[in-house]
Amino acid sequence: MTATFDFHLHTYWSYDAIAPVEKYFQLARERGVKYIAITEHHQMDSISEVQEAARKYPDITCIPGAELTVHSPLGTFDMVCLGLPTVPTPELQRVFDAYHQWQRDYGDAFSDNLTAAGYPYTREDRLALLQRYRPEKTIQVQGITHVQNRVQRDYLLEEKKYFSDLEAFNAVCSSFVLPKYPEYSSVLPAVKQAGGLVFIAHPTGYFERNNVARMDALREMLQFDGIECAHDMVPPELTVFYREYCIKHNLLSTAGSDCHSFEGALYRFGADHELGRHIGADAWRDAILERVNPLG
Repeated sequence: MTATFDFHLHTYWSYDAIAPVEKYFQLARERGVKYIAITEHHQMDSISEVQEAARKYPDITCIPGAELTVHSPLGTFDMVCLGLPTVPTPELQRVFDAYHQWQRDYGDAFSDNLTAAGYPYTREDRLALLQRYRPEKTIQVQGITHVQNRVQRDYLLEEKKYFSDLEAFNAVCSSFVLPKYPEYSSVLPAVKQAGGLVFIAHPTGYFERNNVARMDALREMLQFDGIECAHDMVPPELTVFYREYCIKHNLLSTAGSDCHSFEGALYRFGADHELGRHIGADAWRDAILERVNPLG
C-alpha cells in the first residue's frame, strides 16, 4: 500500500540519483501521494526545478529540504532537513558551499589514493562516469564530485579490471585517508536558525537498533527534532519502537522511501526504494506540516 506522503526523495541533482525532478510529481499524482519532499544530498541545487514542477502540479504539496550528512564525535550521520528556505540564509549558504567543496575534495582524494596505490583513476575518469548518468547542468553547478558507488565500483572492477572481486577492492580502499563530512556543530545550528527541522535518517544502524542509551546520547548531541521512524531500512517492529520514543521525548516522526531512481531508468539505483512505500502514519505528516512552509 502506498502512503499519502514521502519526505525523503533524491533527484539527479544528488550525486547518486538519476530521477528527474518532475518524475516524482508525476509518480506522486499517479500513486495518490499528496505530499512530498525533495531532499538532495548535501545541497538544494534542484530548488528552481522543484518550484517549477510544484507550479505544474498544484495537487502535490512539496516541502523544500535536503539530506545533510554530518561528522561528529559519535560517528557520521545522515540528517533529513525539512522546511528549509528556498533562498538560503547566509549561514546556510556557507554550509552548502562547504558541502559543494567537500564533494569535489572527496572525489579528488579517492582518485589520488587509488592512483597512489597503483590503480590510475583520474578526475577525467570520474567526469566520464558522472556523464553516464547525470545531466551536464548538474556537473556544471557541482563540478567533478564523487561518483555513485555502484557505477564507480563496476568501472574499476569490470572495465578497468583492477580488482578480482569486491573484497579485494575494499581491502585496498580501507586504508585510504578521505575528507570528513562537515561538522554537525556548524551544519545543524545553521539549519535550525533558518527555520528547518532536523530528523535523523534511517536510524537503525545509528541507534544500534534499539540501544536507548545510544539514542539518548545522539539526541543530546545532535539536538534533532525528530526521527525517520519509517523507511525500508527500518524493520516494522523498530518503527513502533522509534515512534514510542518520539512520543516520550516530544519528537516529531517522519517517513520516506529514500527513492533515487524509477522503473525503466538507465541505472536502477536503490531499486528497493519506491516512492510512497513506507508505513508512516498521516498524523506524522500533519504534525510536520504544522511546523513548515510548503512551496506555493
